Amino acid sequence: MAAPVAQPTLPMPGFTPERVHDPDAFLSRWVYDNPALAARRDLFTRWLTDPTPREDIAEQVGVPLGELLRSFNSTAPLGEPLPFGYRSAPFATVSMAGTCDDVADGRWPLFGTPMTLRCYLRDLSLLPQDMVEAADWNFMDAGLPGFLGYLYGSVHEGTLYLAGLQSDLGVRYSYLFQGRGGGTEVRVGDDVVERPAEEMVAAYGRYVPVLRRTFQRYWIQIMLGAAVTWARSAGVSRIGILRFPFRSEEDVQGHVVRRVYAELPERVSGVDETVRVGDESHLYSVAPIASVESYLGTRFSRP
Repeated sequence: MAAPVAQPTLPMPGFTPERVHDPDAFLSRWVYDNPALAARRDLFTRWLTDPTPREDIAEQVGVPLGELLRSFNSTAPLGEPLPFGYRSAPFATVSMAGTCDDVADGRWPLFGTPMTLRCYLRDLSLLPQDMVEAADWNFMDAGLPGFLGYLYGSVHEGTLYLAGLQSDLGVRYSYLFQGRGGGTEVRVGDDVVERPAEEMVAAYGRYVPVLRRTFQRYWIQIMLGAAVTWARSAGVSRIGILRFPFRSEEDVQGHVVRRVYAELPERVSGVDETVRVGDESHLYSVAPIASVESYLGTRFSRP
């Protein structure tokens, strides 16, 4: 994997912790008035937090969907790849002290220093590149091969507050590559297009067993391992996971949202902590790094 540009050291100069955080000031500092993003200021101020479907925005702006989403997802230099392992499979996490497009979903409390962590498979011989790209509907790979998923949130006073853990490859592999249901949408180049189920089975069905044993069965733990790996390298001592009211379709036993944002905090023995952002209060379950590592167990390893 090519070495990206080194990211800034945290905390960023001039950052002053506050008891009540200002979300408008957060966006202004890290996005709208960020000199490094000046060429995209008009795009960001109009569309970044707008919930309009991204394909509709791309059509209005007159650019391919991939170009639009890469603009939203690339807001700071990338860190060096940090290796780790889970069940002997080799992974790496690449950090970015900036926001990604998930700011638009309303489930990213805007405080502290923004942090986006991408996770990659280091052994590129295990899965074909076009297979992992097919499931990257958010165009989050940053141009690096082997992309599997990502995490996003904020760093504040020695804690990584995670608002989201996301992997379309981990969650959606069954109907993408096993032909369950009819056609499905996949990423192809700069677009998301529909492909027949049988085409997906013919192209990638034989790789599903490898995907399952290396990543899909354990994707939540692997994402959490990426967070621990970065936190240890940055001197961050705690990890928090956002707890929020579920939508009716999410509040179902076995639903991925319940598994990540209700069951996972209990498994890492987190303690509830409230963060005030503007007029809203956000509940996190926060645990020491050692407690998270204990949950991951001996399957998780760092060099």
